[in-house]
Amino acid sequence: MSDGNGSSGSPRRDRYDVVVLGGAIAGAATALLLKRERPSLSVLVVEKSREFDAKVGEATTEMSGMFLTRRLALWEHLEAEQLPKEGLRYWFANPRVERHDQATETGGFVRSLVPSFQLRRDALDQHVLDLAVAEGVELARPARVRDVRVGHFAHEVEIESDEQVRRVACRWVIDATGRACLLGRTLGLIERNERHPTAAMWCRWKGVRHIDDVAARSSAGLAQRNVSSRRLGTNHYTGRGYWVWFIPLGNGETSIGIVWDRRLVDLHERADREAAYREFLAALRPASELLDRATMREGDFRYYSTLAYATKQYMGDGWALVGDAAAFLDPYYSPGLDHVAFSVEATVNKVLDDSLGRLTPAAIAEHNETFLRSYWRFFESVYEGKYLYMGEADLLSAAMLLDTAQYYIFVVTPAYRLFGRFHWMPVLGPKEAFFAYYLMRLYHSRFRRLAELRREAGETGRRNDGRRIRAFFDLGLAPWRMGARGLRLWLVAELDGLR
Repeated sequence: MSDGNGSSGSPRRDRYDVVVLGGAIAGAATALLLKRERPSLSVLVVEKSREFDAKVGEATTEMSGMFLTRRLALWEHLEAEQLPKEGLRYWFANPRVERHDQATETGGFVRSLVPSFQLRRDALDQHVLDLAVAEGVELARPARVRDVRVGHFAHEVEIESDEQVRRVACRWVIDATGRACLLGRTLGLIERNERHPTAAMWCRWKGVRHIDDVAARSSAGLAQRNVSSRRLGTNHYTGRGYWVWFIPLGNGETSIGIVWDRRLVDLHERADREAAYREFLAALRPASELLDRATMREGDFRYYSTLAYATKQYMGDGWALVGDAAAFLDPYYSPGLDHVAFSVEATVNKVLDDSLGRLTPAAIAEHNETFLRSYWRFFESVYEGKYLYMGEADLLSAAMLLDTAQYYIFVVTPAYRLFGRFHWMPVLGPKEAFFAYYLMRLYHSRFRRLAELRREAGETGRRNDGRRIRAFFDLGLAPWRMGARGLRLWLVAELDGLR
């Protein structure tokens, strides 16, 4: 039986239908859905930690929010333990900006109408794992996977727990070990995305000033005509080569992280990275306005030298990679939990098909093609070279508006209005999405070029103060309004570039 952490020591069987490596959200959700959909399946989750760490503060998108609420049925937990998210918000600065009321701001000025959340991952991971155990999933925790021997729908997993080593057989082994990529590395599938050399450092802070209180006390009228919560949005502070996230957490802390392109910003070259992190934030306008009384949580500072990587294959004969165990691109736009949701749902469907004798080699091949196509299209059309124009308010805002409009029109709205349920197809995964892919590549390439022209002309950041650019987050006409506003910003930028 499980203890307070849902632990059950060593495996109790010699053979399982499914062994899931890793018990955080990707692994726990996979196990939970398998048992809910097919209670007769024997499912073992192997989790190495005694308790989950806080990880990075993380935001959902609208689709991962739908996965958590409608697919996993986590409304009660999300309302009690997590915070709602009020869309995306951006702040831009130049030498004329010291405070938020002076900066150019892009974001929602009315409340978001589509559920999404700001998450404490340790609380979410534990809750979903507890639900899986309650449904009948067996949990070995703390337990370490020492070896995986992969066969044709016949695998062997060597597990060390309670100073004992057990070997268990299974028909399916699913890697949900996150960035450890245990199975993917064992099979030689994981490769760094060297075309996207980004790094990140972050920490949780206490005592960060509430930006809505700052706005309410602003003599410049920052609170006027705004009925959304700025704090509950994912706030981005951007500049050429970098962006900084401020994500509020349900325990009152704020996750603050810096992400940068190593070709454009040299934070990774500093010997004392924590000091570099502090100094960077202290000089960051207007974000530093919120940090004058804030303190970092002791011992919480984290650093990743490389963010982007991808597998060469998502699934084989009885094995699969889900979530970060398969790939990661960039935390910008918070795609990580989307990838968890899409890959978990698709993998669960394949395992269930196999249990009914309906899984074919063609279906596995299509699964691989779809997810690999999604990753590389998403990278090439949204992220490649993006950090070159992150310091330009009109260009980055136009990109966000156009990207988000298409995300709503082609993914979010169909899921809610057409399918009425969460659908597994990842962003830009369908072959038919080539039009959106090429359109996005076109305007992103133009924004990169316009940013470089401004840099050559000594006009970098000239448009980064004094403007309010509105975004809209609902299932009605909002995406079309965002798209139109993004096109208008693009047109004006092109005309401006002709000067």
